[in-house]
Formats: sequence, C-alpha cells, structure tokens
Amino acid sequence: MGRRAAEHGPSAGTGGPEGALGPLAARPSTRERILEVAIEQLAAGGEAAVRIDEVRARADVSIGSLYHHFGDRDGLIVAAQLRRFARYAEAEIAALADLVQEARDVDEFRSAVLRLTRDTASELRTAVRWGRVGVLASTVGREPLAAEVRAIQTRLTDELHAHVAQGQARGFFRSDLDPRAVGLFVEAYSLGLCLNDVDERPVDEDAWERVVATVIDALLAD
Repeated sequence: MGRRAAEHGPSAGTGGPEGALGPLAARPSTRERILEVAIEQLAAGGEAAVRIDEVRARADVSIGSLYHHFGDRDGLIVAAQLRRFARYAEAEIAALADLVQEARDVDEFRSAVLRLTRDTASELRTAVRWGRVGVLASTVGREPLAAEVRAIQTRLTDELHAHVAQGQARGFFRSDLDPRAVGLFVEAYSLGLCLNDVDERPVDEDAWERVVATVIDALLAD
C-alpha cells in the first residue's frame, strides 16, 4: 500500500456546540447538572474546590436533591471523578469506531486516524489529559474509587479491543498484532502527552505527528 505523507492543518469541523440537537434540546437532568458543575470545579481547583453550596446554586437544585443523588460531598466527588475519567476516552473510542465502520480502504483509514491524532494532541485536549491523570492520582489510598476506575478502564480497553479486532477483520490493522495491545497503545500515547506538557523543551507538534504517523504505519496492514 502506498503511504501518503502526514497531512497537517486543522481537521474538518463538526459544527457548533448545539450539535444536531439544536437550541431546543431538553434541559439536562438534575443529576447531570450537578455533575457538570462538580466537574468544572474539579478541573478548576481539584477536590478542594468542590463546594456544595456553590454546586447547589449553580446547578439550581436543592441541598436535599443533591444529597438524594450523591449521598454526601464525597459521593459527589467520586461520581464526578469517575465521569471525568471516562467521558473523553469514550468520545475518542467512539470516533475510532466510526472510522473502522466508515473507511473504504486502508489509505482512507490512515488519513482519518491521523486527523484524530491531531485532535488528540491539540491544546484543547491538554486539560482532558490532565483531568484523567488527576483522577488516577486521586485513587491513591482510596480503594473503592480505585476499584471503580479499574472497572471503567477495563471496559474502555475492552471496547478498543473490539474495534481494533473489527479493523483487523476489515484489513486495516495488521492481523499478527494482539488487538488489545494495539487498543491500549492507541489510548496510552494520547495520555502520555502529559509528559510533553511539562517538558521545558517540549516536542514540536509537527515532529510528534511525524513520529505517530510512522508508528501508525507499522500498525496498519500493507
């Protein structure tokens, strides 16, 4: 298969924040509103920044409703951390699943994967990566939370495993590679960019894309 050079520049847009639902989308449920405020506070200042009174006011719910859904402040924090850990990985996995389903051949699949790689490496995703790292760090000494995170990560890797296996069946990924290992790599290289975020001489984005393109070529079928 002829390999095309990695393409640079922004990927195609996916529309505004309203998406397909438009401005008449239903208001999020009480539980979802509470979670979203708590997640914003976690992102802004960690667990110490989660303040029940502010969550209640911003989510426009009663204290009784908040405790009904989450039990107490710790229950809210755990639920928000778990949602934070899974949500963006789920979106990226869904994007990969779409590529496996829709690509017509391995060249088209490769180009689409490289576009997804650029999105993953963007500054917009920096906070997402660090959010996941923060959740992992928060599990230290908290076995119930650690067990929940392990269960989520196992589910995420299971999904990646299945999508890579389907990609192998369609002739996109090499069939001699373990699909679970390929799936784990796909997720790990994105998360690993946190190391570049703290490097005083970070790797140039174009240089990173060239390395990733080289590795992707090694994973794809000829």
